[in-house]
Amino acid sequence: MLEQVGHGVYFADEVNYDRIVKLARKYVSTHWSHERAWNLLRSSRSGFSELRAFVKQKHPKLKIGSYDDMNDLDLANLLSVGDFMEEEQSLVLEALCCRNFRKVSALRGLTDDRHRLRFRDRIDWFELVVNPNRTHDCGQMKYSCGVHGNTVHFEPELVASVSQRKFARAFAREYRTIGGDYCFAMPVTQVQEILDNEEVTLRFNNVRYLQRLSPLHSTARLRKEQIPRFGISWRKMETLDQFRDALRTHGWKISGRKSDLIKRTAKLAAERYAEVVPVLSEWFSDQRYVRVPNAQRFPTPFPLLEDESLQNLLLSMFLMRHLRGNTVVDVNHENQSVQPEDMAEALLVGKTELKGCFLKV
Repeated sequence: MLEQVGHGVYFADEVNYDRIVKLARKYVSTHWSHERAWNLLRSSRSGFSELRAFVKQKHPKLKIGSYDDMNDLDLANLLSVGDFMEEEQSLVLEALCCRNFRKVSALRGLTDDRHRLRFRDRIDWFELVVNPNRTHDCGQMKYSCGVHGNTVHFEPELVASVSQRKFARAFAREYRTIGGDYCFAMPVTQVQEILDNEEVTLRFNNVRYLQRLSPLHSTARLRKEQIPRFGISWRKMETLDQFRDALRTHGWKISGRKSDLIKRTAKLAAERYAEVVPVLSEWFSDQRYVRVPNAQRFPTPFPLLEDESLQNLLLSMFLMRHLRGNTVVDVNHENQSVQPEDMAEALLVGKTELKGCFLKV
C-alpha cells in the first residue's frame, strides 16, 4: 500500500502549475535524446501527415515516406526542446512519472503522530486464533472479536467436531466475564491475559484500505442429527467365507455346499438366540425404543452383544420378534408366527431385513 502511494502521489508545498512546467522543460533539456524527441513529437501531433509536416517545416529537404523513415532520423539533432516549448502538457507527461501532487499537510490526515500510515482512528474487529498450529479436533479455535466500548465480544467459528466444542466451552468458562457456553465477552484490559497464557495469533483479515471496513462474522455448523438414531448396520451374508467364519468362531463344522452352510448358520443363530434372549429382554425392558421408517446411513449401534460374532443378526431377530405394531419394541410382545431358525435363514439370504432405525424414548 505504501509503495503504491509512493509511486502515485507526490507531496510538496508551494508547487504551482508554472513551476511544474518549468521543471519539466529543464528535465527534458537535461535528458534530451532521440527517444524523448520522438515521444514529444507523437504526443503533440496527430497522425503521420502532421508529424511529417512538422519535421519538414524544420528541414524541408528531408525525404519522409513512412513512420519507419521518421523513426530512423536522428531526431535528437534535428529537433530541440525549444521546438516544443508551447506543448506544456506533453512536456509534463514526458518529464514527470508522478503527476499526482498533494500538499504535505494532506499527510496529517493519513498518518498518526509517529508518522505511520493510518486511515482510521481504530479497528474494532479482529480475529483471534487459539492454538493455530493444531487441528480443530486438537484444540484449534477461531474467534471473530468485536470491540464495543471497553468490552470485547468473542464469537467462535465452530465445525462439527465434538472435541472442538468441548474445548470452546472450557475456554469460555476460563475467560468470560459475561456470556454463554460459546459466545462470551470480557473487558479490553483483560485480553492481554489470553495473549500471555495461551498460544494465539491475532489477525486483521477484514482490513482493506481500498474498501469499506466491515465487521467479521462467525459461523457454526449444526449437526443434522440431534437425537441419536440406533440401528443395525448388518447386511445379508453372501460369500462362503462369511458363513465359514461365523461357524468357525463357535466351533461348528465349516465344510459343505453353500446351502448346507446357510442352514447350519441359521441353526447356530437359533441356538445363540435362545441363550441371549434373557440378556436382551432385560436390557430392552429398561430401555424404551420406537422404530421410525427412515433409515440412518451410519446408525448408532446398540451397546449389546459386543463380543458376539452374530451380534447384528441376533439383534435383528430379537427386534423383529418384539416389535408391537411394527413400531414399539416391547419385550412383553412376541411374534411367534415364524420360528427363530426360519427367521435367521430369511435374514441370512436377504429374504427379509430390519428396516428403519430406532429412537430412544
